Amino acid sequence: MLALNAQRMPDLQFGVSPTSPDWNDQGTQLLPSIESDDWVQTDSDIPIVVPYDEAEEEFVRDAEEFARGLDSLSFARVTPAEKRDEIFRLVDTYYQYATDKVHALRKSQGQFSRGALRRLDEASSQDSMDLDDVENRPESPAEAERLKSWELEAQTWDMLRRLLPLRYPNNKNAFKPTHHGVSRFQSCAELWDDFLRTDPTAQERKAILECLQTSADGSRMDIDELVRDYQQRAERGDIIAYGWLHTRSAIKMQKKVNGWSGALDPNASDVGQILRNGSNPLVTQLDPDVATRQSRKLQPEDEYFERAIWLGCYELLRRGRSMTEIRDWCIERTEVWRAISMSAMPLSKDDGGDGFTCDPLSMLLWRRTCFALARQGGTDDFERAVYGILSGDIQSVEKVCEEWDDFVYAHFNALLRTQFDAYLTKRSPSDATAAITQSLPAFNAVQFHGDASSVGERLVKSLETNPKTSVEAKTPMKTLQAAIVSNSLDEYAYELGRALAKSANSVDLSPLIPSFDGLDLEDVDKARFVKLTDHNGLRILVHVYLIMSSLNELDNVAHPESSERRKVQESVIAAYVSTLRLTGLTDLMPLYCRQLQGEKALFTLSRNVTKVTDQHEREVLLRLMEKLGMDIAEFIQFQPRSLLQKHPDTEVRHPPFGRLTILSNDSPTLKYGRALKPDFFGEIPEKLNSVDEELIQSLEWFLLIDGLWYETFQAGTAIYKRFLKQFNLHAARALSERVRCSEIFIKKAGLVIADDSDVSWFDEVRANAAAGSLEGRGLGEEEVAAAQSFFEMECLIRALDAMETIASSEFLAQEYVAATYSPSKCHGANSQCSPGETVSRDFWSNLGREVKVVKNLMRPILSNWLLETIEEDEDFLYLRDAYLPETIIGYVSVLHFAGTTLTRDNLLECMELASVIAKKDADVALVLMKSGRMKELVEGFANCSKALAVNSNDKKGPGGSSKKMREMGWTRELWSVKK
Repeated sequence: MLALNAQRMPDLQFGVSPTSPDWNDQGTQLLPSIESDDWVQTDSDIPIVVPYDEAEEEFVRDAEEFARGLDSLSFARVTPAEKRDEIFRLVDTYYQYATDKVHALRKSQGQFSRGALRRLDEASSQDSMDLDDVENRPESPAEAERLKSWELEAQTWDMLRRLLPLRYPNNKNAFKPTHHGVSRFQSCAELWDDFLRTDPTAQERKAILECLQTSADGSRMDIDELVRDYQQRAERGDIIAYGWLHTRSAIKMQKKVNGWSGALDPNASDVGQILRNGSNPLVTQLDPDVATRQSRKLQPEDEYFERAIWLGCYELLRRGRSMTEIRDWCIERTEVWRAISMSAMPLSKDDGGDGFTCDPLSMLLWRRTCFALARQGGTDDFERAVYGILSGDIQSVEKVCEEWDDFVYAHFNALLRTQFDAYLTKRSPSDATAAITQSLPAFNAVQFHGDASSVGERLVKSLETNPKTSVEAKTPMKTLQAAIVSNSLDEYAYELGRALAKSANSVDLSPLIPSFDGLDLEDVDKARFVKLTDHNGLRILVHVYLIMSSLNELDNVAHPESSERRKVQESVIAAYVSTLRLTGLTDLMPLYCRQLQGEKALFTLSRNVTKVTDQHEREVLLRLMEKLGMDIAEFIQFQPRSLLQKHPDTEVRHPPFGRLTILSNDSPTLKYGRALKPDFFGEIPEKLNSVDEELIQSLEWFLLIDGLWYETFQAGTAIYKRFLKQFNLHAARALSERVRCSEIFIKKAGLVIADDSDVSWFDEVRANAAAGSLEGRGLGEEEVAAAQSFFEMECLIRALDAMETIASSEFLAQEYVAATYSPSKCHGANSQCSPGETVSRDFWSNLGREVKVVKNLMRPILSNWLLETIEEDEDFLYLRDAYLPETIIGYVSVLHFAGTTLTRDNLLECMELASVIAKKDADVALVLMKSGRMKELVEGFANCSKALAVNSNDKKGPGGSSKKMREMGWTRELWSVKK
């Protein structure tokens, strides 16, 4: 996945500000441009099942598209008004992306064809064949859930794209003052436009209505399908027109049988006794309101037909269909009067062609008439709900509401119609309106809800306790939509942060999403918010939060406790960054970390890059950070600093002497001297402690950029000190292997160092720097001095590592050096091959190389180790006391073993070591005396002198010192014992 990300990087075009929402000026498409067919490549006859890996890949594509849009916004240097417009276009982009996904999924699952194809071309035989195919296709629960989630997301972005421009207008004075003067010549359509133009609250409510209508129109079952069951119970076959067929037939039959003519009188005794539907009296006429007027029944089949018609009318209004569509639907059923009854003010989602042509007084009268029908008339709940919608009633509409959206629609529809009614009343002659309002009541939703500023908040809260909606209202997406409707996204983001903090810290403390000091999390209902494992939910929420925070910043909107509050809110960004890491989208992490405030950005990014170990991927991340305007030098320095602060060395400091033990307790022998412990580092762990690993990684990042010379060695020295003080030899060895001092000089100063096992390279660099010959590479005496402590601690751990290898070789030598074997005994009876000597020679050659390495690395340790530092440090004195005595005595043991097994020259070097330590200004002698171990050292030298006197045989190996013997004037014969 990470390798794939590296290939994707050129397409991200970070830092490019597009000239249009769709393309940047370099031809790279920044915003999604998908066709509905592009998302699902499948045979139309095969149901789509989305496995986990495909779902994860889908999230990867979605996350990249959303990041691409956000990135195009991040670098726009424009005026606040232009910035707002870009944000609004970004929301439109996200909405279009989600809508395209919904269309693709509906088409793949057949739902698109069931609705759209039937409306587009009813007569097409090919469409009919398609319909048969898709209707026979089984739909899995996973498919349905996937479609539902995308529908909710599209609805959420639709709400935002409609409401944000109203709540964050570029022109704060865009709304003109309301006119309260009497208007005698304006139509309702003109007054409606004035009303919306002058009332921002009304605009918001209309926007919410349109969003709910659009969502219902797209997600609900096709109306013809919805009423089909009632149509079948009406027992009229495929006939959907011509009214009450069964009731008409019953009346005609009774008229014919009884010889009646003309309109029947329902009060006539013979009519009441004969014209019946079982125990219920049957209507005597066929006008639309006869059942209400006569309090009589229709035939049961016609009651189903009537319910089907009113259900269809309710759905047409609920989905915001245009008056043209409503009229066509009713005409098709020869029920045009129903369209006329709804025509005054249907509030379609598309206003085109639906202008209100009646005068204001007629509109006032019509609304009250509809209210009377909603409360007192009608034979069916859906009929009363239709008139309830038209009149702005709540009670009658709520009876047929099933979902959260339905209830919100009912209340906002009532509020908007009540507002407009009050506006019309003020703009109409008072005497004329008094005659209407006093004689005919209307439901006042504004008065019902009370304080206008908190209507939305109280409404969505009430839906959480409503038995019909309580479960749905507490789901994460509806909780988010409730915050959008009630204009409380800032509070929602804060509560979301608390919920994420509670989840993240439920088992162990989370460094990325802390619980925050003093933050009460006991009352947090986690079920109302997304889970940390809900990747798509986090993707939606983080972009909603970033959009809202950007708009608030443009308006200088800040909470009184903005600093601490924002830290809690930003938990959603930290959670999403972790999601990007878990899904392999590490290349997107800097874009989102950049949105965090202060050091939180550096901390979140540094914690999430710990799994990025490939050097190329690290370089890509740094380039992205640089293009995003982030301070990469500060990021690199922050990593070790924050880790050391977060995980301080709290271990109780014990006396240094005796903490390191590399020598065995066995008595020394003439042959091997005092033996070293095999594997004195301890058992090699499968992996380092997480903190140790992160500390080493934090230093590796320093090698990726130029500069930071002093900071690199300062951090490296601090890490080495930590490991050595804790006697964490494995971590120290890992550090010495992965971040060599020589590598830092090579990469940051451009030096050429062929073999860093020969420590003389450092002395040469120091001499050249002192002579000024390295000024061109930025190296002077101060720069080399800054590296010295790091270099010397590296030499120590590398020397100990080599000693451990020699100790293991010594153990093997004691067990097996005398043993020889013939492969003919192991690999076949006829074999005459005997490579035992070759194996033995390789063994001694390797041992000789390790001894040579130890002798090289011990040179800095034996001369002012950790004393020539820029600043005095008590930790260095502690490390000298803890490591030097054991290391020097161990070194004597190494020379003893090498002298008796490789060449006597090593014993001569041991004698020279004695003279070095015995010098008057030798610093190691003071440490040995202080530790009380000078006696052990002297005994080691004595054992070496005995071995030198007795042993006269040399083995061939690369550990010889003939050149050095000549330089030092040594001679072996001086120590030979003549018999």
